[in-house]
Amino acid sequence: MSSTPPSPPSLSLDQFTYDLPAHFIAVHPLPERDQSRMLVYRLADNSISHQHFTDLPELLPRGSLLVVNCTRVIAARINMVKPTGGAVEVLLTDPVSPIRDPAVVLASTEPSAWRCLIGGRNVFVGMVLQEPHSDLEATVTERTGTEAIVELSWSRGISLSQVLSEVGHLPLPPYIHRAADAEDNVRYQTVYAVDEGSVAAPTAGLHFTERSFNALALRDIERTEVTLHVGLGTFRPVDAVDVRDHQMHEERFGMTRAVLEKILRHVRSGVPWITAVGTTSLRTLESVFLFGAKLCRDGLASHHTADVEQWDAFDTSLQQFTREDSIDKVLAWMDSHVLHEIWGNTRLMIAPGCNIAMVDALVTNFHQPGNTLLLLVAGFCGEHEWRKIYDAALENKYRFLSYGDSSLLIRTPL
Repeated sequence: MSSTPPSPPSLSLDQFTYDLPAHFIAVHPLPERDQSRMLVYRLADNSISHQHFTDLPELLPRGSLLVVNCTRVIAARINMVKPTGGAVEVLLTDPVSPIRDPAVVLASTEPSAWRCLIGGRNVFVGMVLQEPHSDLEATVTERTGTEAIVELSWSRGISLSQVLSEVGHLPLPPYIHRAADAEDNVRYQTVYAVDEGSVAAPTAGLHFTERSFNALALRDIERTEVTLHVGLGTFRPVDAVDVRDHQMHEERFGMTRAVLEKILRHVRSGVPWITAVGTTSLRTLESVFLFGAKLCRDGLASHHTADVEQWDAFDTSLQQFTREDSIDKVLAWMDSHVLHEIWGNTRLMIAPGCNIAMVDALVTNFHQPGNTLLLLVAGFCGEHEWRKIYDAALENKYRFLSYGDSSLLIRTPL
């Protein structure tokens, strides 16, 4: 076992802020998903070029691996009323019982408790909120400020997923400042979204079309899918002057044994290059690596759940292990537990000074100032290099945030 805790460097939040004028924020998608611009940054020579998303296949090594997050955004925003008739908005974030796995809870016809945000005044513990067009009820069991836990119940023998599809609304990011419309129901999902459970889209993937994947296949670039259910914490600003004092949000991640084996084959091949589509795919890959590295260090019997802590990427005792070491050990751990899938919860923070072990290139949009996603970009590219990238994006009038343009950040020399 590691004898000393990870020691992240002191990082001031002021280092990760910038001025983002409102007119740079894209509030609607482009007519075509893959027609966005793409800023390309190469760490090897600190260079920037300006291209289009359709150029992506030619920019990645032939025969390399592309990892996407196949989570699906749920209709988590529900308009409800109090017993007095007053309006209340409930935004579901993640289930807390009977199980924390959103896929299982959403497929169930039984009541479940959810952590949520409540918009509305005079909502108290014990109050029963009603969705006016159905029999869905939400009983408030805990409340602290805008955060609450509600017990959802309904009488019809249909799944919660079906209930939400009838009465819920897609939760657009708070900076878009408009209600979701019919176009958003399509465009705020990736074309490969399958696993229900997110309250925000993995937006780097919104640019991809079947045409994109066909072009990648012509260069023998293989796609594989992982899952990380995106929570509202992805939008929360860092709430501490020193980044070390910020409490990272937890998200659920997973992948199948077949995906791990595919990644291992690529790691052992002549082209071990891995491109992560989005910060969520990167966070998933690095979380799996760190879990495997802990198994390498501590032994198979040392960990019963695949959970990853906030500062694990700063633990120098885990940096001695290779991608192959880690994945081999995770597969052995799955064998010992007779598992065909691995699921865990990650609080991992990627920031300057951490170790990036699994990812050579990152496809990502442009993120909010003072946000943990911007810290991730700085951790991937460099504490000072991120600002050069964002200055160039602003100077060249790129579109920012969820519906904005893309970037390709290349960390490993081609």
